[in-house]
Formats: sequence, C-alpha cells, structure tokens
Amino acid sequence: MFRAKASMMWLLFTPIFVLTMLLPILLLWYWLVVSGAIKEHAQHPKLFGYMARISLGAGLFVTVGGLVILGHPAVEHIMPIQAAANVLFDGGQFFMAAGYLGLLIRLLDSPKWHNMSAKLVPMGRMALTNYIMHSIILSSVFYGYAGGLYGEISRAPQMLIAVAILLIQIPLSSWWLKHFQFGPLEWLWRSLTYKTRQPFRVIPS
Repeated sequence: MFRAKASMMWLLFTPIFVLTMLLPILLLWYWLVVSGAIKEHAQHPKLFGYMARISLGAGLFVTVGGLVILGHPAVEHIMPIQAAANVLFDGGQFFMAAGYLGLLIRLLDSPKWHNMSAKLVPMGRMALTNYIMHSIILSSVFYGYAGGLYGEISRAPQMLIAVAILLIQIPLSSWWLKHFQFGPLEWLWRSLTYKTRQPFRVIPS
C-alpha cells in the first residue's frame, strides 16, 4: 500500500524530473555520440579529463550542500528551503553523472584498468538480469513481505550489501555465459523483439 501511494504521488513529479534531469543527460549523450567523441574517446583525453575533475568536484559540492540542508530539522517545516535543497541535490546528480562518465572513459583508456574492467564484461552482457536480480534481493531485504528492514539499516551496511551482491553477480555472470549465449531476461527480451525463439545454450565447438 505504501509503494502504491508513493508511486502515485511521484508520478506527479515525473514531467519535472524528465525535463530537469533526464533531458540534459540525454542531450549530453547525444552530443557525445554525434560528435564522435565517445567513439574516438582516446583522441579526446582532455575533454573526458575535464569532465571527470570539474563535474565530479562540482557535483560533490552541490550534492553534499543539498544533503546538508535537507538534514536540518527545520527543513521539514519550510517548504521553499526544502524545494531549494532538492533542486541542489538533483542538479548535483547531473554533474555527478557527467563526472562518472569522464572518469570511466579515462580509466578505460588506461591499459591496467582496461584489463581489470574486462572482468566486468559478462556482467554487462547480463545487465537486465543482474538489475532485476539486484532489485529482487534488496526488495526482499527491505520490504515487509520478507525481511522488513526498511529504515533499519544505515548507509554503510547498505553499501556493503550492494557490494556483496555485485561480488556474487560478477562470477555468476561469467559462469552463466559459458553455458548460455544470453542472460535469461536478455534471451526473453530478444525472443520477444524478433518474435521467434532465439538460440539459448552455447553450442560446444
């Protein structure tokens, strides 16, 4: 019931969220693709270096500022301040997204990090399955129909739980793709897209 009521309330803010958060990110991604910068990223080290340093720095400053304001007890009773703090926090997420992208590209251009990131490729090939798996595990931990621990676990243990799930998904994805061509949900999505049953198992050569 809580989730249903909360979803109806947040649907009212969806147009604002799309215009202020998703649209700028999509425009940035569109420009990176059309300009060729993302495809030829090795030729634009300064661009992605600036994105990593400036965007992460600005994003952390603005995001933390918003969180500090939201953490003040008086904010609950002063809606204009609460709204301003939320704008700071949400705006900071845009800078953080750009910064994460710049940092990721710079790391991928490094041979050392490129080899390390290659271990995550199987997990990326099963992104939908891993995302849903992550959601099912965490909803089971926090929702009332299972663990019911919503609001009972602080931020640090939450991060540890998320890392533990990732550490399980990385080898699990690698093992799965040795036997199957796609993740289960990726296979289902692909079969529905092409309207025909797609090959699933890996055929030994």
